[in-house]
Amino acid sequence: MEITNNTAAGVYTNNYKNKNVPGQDYENTMKRKTSETEVKENKILGMGFLHSENNTVHYGMCAMYAEDYSEENPVIQVNVTKPGGKEEYLININEVNPRFATEIEMFALCNYADAKGMGTGGTFGSWQTLNYYRDNASHNGYFELSNGLDSFKSVKQDWMKMVQLMMKDYMEAGLFKQSLDGKGLLGIFERYAR
Repeated sequence: MEITNNTAAGVYTNNYKNKNVPGQDYENTMKRKTSETEVKENKILGMGFLHSENNTVHYGMCAMYAEDYSEENPVIQVNVTKPGGKEEYLININEVNPRFATEIEMFALCNYADAKGMGTGGTFGSWQTLNYYRDNASHNGYFELSNGLDSFKSVKQDWMKMVQLMMKDYMEAGLFKQSLDGKGLLGIFERYAR
């Protein structure tokens, strides 16, 4: 079947194949390759934002499987988009220690955990849950917020301790759901803590 559409710009022709007509190879033309290589090259595991140094601009960031990713070598690529271009960072999940980790490492770990079904199960993902904890811990004086690319990739902190302190605060304030969210985060972190 040929579909023709006349427009002001000219004639548009589409060679449409009807899947109900015998002899047409609809299944083969509509199948999408789903090799492991294609999945890891195209799959964004998660997105987030990074505050600038003056806290007026937010840089976009996303996590995806790195080119050399494998189950034995779980390397996550984090792309940070900012004025003037994109910066790429490679994070080996096996080297992340939530007791002494940077924000970029924790971003990669949370998104990796979600992709592997080990995350908190929250609507917006483990990273967003951790962000709520981090922001509140900063207000309570338990944690230093990183502002800007330099501190995002260099300031190492004890994320497990921060979550434990906030779970206690949430429980004492009667915020039981928020306290339970911490159990999900600690479940991820305990797999990698050293």
